[in-house]
Amino acid sequence: MNDNIDTKDKGTGMSQGHVLDLKLPIGWLLSAYGVLLGVYGLVTKKEMYAISLGLNLNLIWGILMLAIGGGFLLAAFLKKHKGGR
Repeated sequence: MNDNIDTKDKGTGMSQGHVLDLKLPIGWLLSAYGVLLGVYGLVTKKEMYAISLGLNLNLIWGILMLAIGGGFLLAAFLKKHKGGR
């Protein structure tokens, strides 16, 4: 066996970073669910929300999911345009 083989920059292939970036699909999924839930919250009647003290929780959570999904998408697109892999 030759123990003097130069293995620098060889081997695992991890020098190029991660290939699978989960920010993009998670961002699209959360944004889509946020839009659906927000629209549902807008079209439902106020009587439905009597059990939740009159708060339109569908609309609130829809907006929150849309904002978080938008944050994931923004982070993914900024990484792509900034020179990320």
